[in-house]
Amino acid sequence: MESEPETMSRLRSSEFGVGVVGLCFSVALGFFLAAVQPAGEVLPLWQRSLHGLPWSLALGYPAWLQLRCRVVLGKDGLLMHNRLTDIRVPYGLIQRILTTDGLGVELKDGRILESPAVSPSLGGRIGGYPSAKKLRQAVQPRLTPADPAPEGLDIERHVQLSWAFFPVMTAVHGLWYLSLLAAGARG
Repeated sequence: MESEPETMSRLRSSEFGVGVVGLCFSVALGFFLAAVQPAGEVLPLWQRSLHGLPWSLALGYPAWLQLRCRVVLGKDGLLMHNRLTDIRVPYGLIQRILTTDGLGVELKDGRILESPAVSPSLGGRIGGYPSAKKLRQAVQPRLTPADPAPEGLDIERHVQLSWAFFPVMTAVHGLWYLSLLAAGARG
């Protein structure tokens, strides 16, 4: 039976704020395109709403994917939520945590897994990637770098496309459409 990660510590993406700003921008753009009548055109509200929604979906989905980037320390290993994949890394396979240029996990077989939870950046280089170092300190006591990797143990990768974004964004735009429709009926 596969054990679920027991959340002891969680590291969110250093670009979490960028994802939030991008998501807010995509929603605001879609709302603006639905609310504003183009100059010289008379488009019905439903048509303007259908024009704004694809813009929100196209610009918002990459921001939504950025929001899911994080690393969770579990009881048996790390769970790395990347933009499109989840990677489960047992502690027995980890040689060390790299913090020189973002966040990397060096495995005992020499492979290096990079996590967008702490991406390489100029600010990180100047500041020394403090969140990656904090994660390294939390993981270090669980590692056994001198021991060989256990036989038959490997990382698990799963593609995790976040489809919930599309119905949620459509519902948000539907509510905006209804509020504009109600405001138009009153005015």
